[in-house]
Amino acid sequence: MLVWILTGGALVCLVYYLVIILYSGIGTNFAFIWLLLAAGLGASAGCIHYYGEYPEKIPLRIPVTLITLCATGAIVMVLLQIMMFGRIPAVADPDLDYLIVLGAQVKKDGPSRTLRLRLDKAAEYARQNPETILVLSGGQGRDELVSEAQAMQDYLAQSGIPRSRTILENQSTSTVENIAFSRMIIESRGEPARVGILTSNFHLYRARKVAAHQGMENVSYIASQSDRVLFLHFCIRDGIAILKERIVGNL
Repeated sequence: MLVWILTGGALVCLVYYLVIILYSGIGTNFAFIWLLLAAGLGASAGCIHYYGEYPEKIPLRIPVTLITLCATGAIVMVLLQIMMFGRIPAVADPDLDYLIVLGAQVKKDGPSRTLRLRLDKAAEYARQNPETILVLSGGQGRDELVSEAQAMQDYLAQSGIPRSRTILENQSTSTVENIAFSRMIIESRGEPARVGILTSNFHLYRARKVAAHQGMENVSYIASQSDRVLFLHFCIRDGIAILKERIVGNL
């Protein structure tokens, strides 16, 4: 039974990888995670099956270790998802002085769907709160034609948000830098401010922890929706990123 469960899991991971590639392109960030998961589950299923057929040829500790690793990984990821989605605000706080909008990938034809969803949410908030200044945060990656901040400003301008209501932070290359550099811009303006951070729902927990680690207090948070097809991918990817940030001391 366990062999069939692991084999089924490997096939699901492989199929989802193909869906990601067909839907979003082979350059989708960290899509290879699903190939690694498929390989790991498949290898575990094969090892357990082989042990069942030839128990004298393989030490019991090997299949036990593989099962333990799979179970531990699944439990850790479930707990991370509970934390990630346990404190998402239902309603945005009004009348913020500044709203930091975190960047995401920019493709050749413009902002990715993830980024467009964030920007649509930012535009909605800006229309409802006409005094709020949007701090658009994101540098230029190696495969991006312009900085994420510039692409964000252009998209918002097309949505009717004046460029005068936006500030570009175009040097950051990570969530940690997004928040740190944006905070420096706001503080350099020399006035007390009510600040919010807007990002995707799957990314909000990490952004919150990074901001708290950097000493930002009384920050409001706004979550945008995510691409439905890539939602599972983003959840797993950000769960792994949270573990990495915790290890390096950014959370």
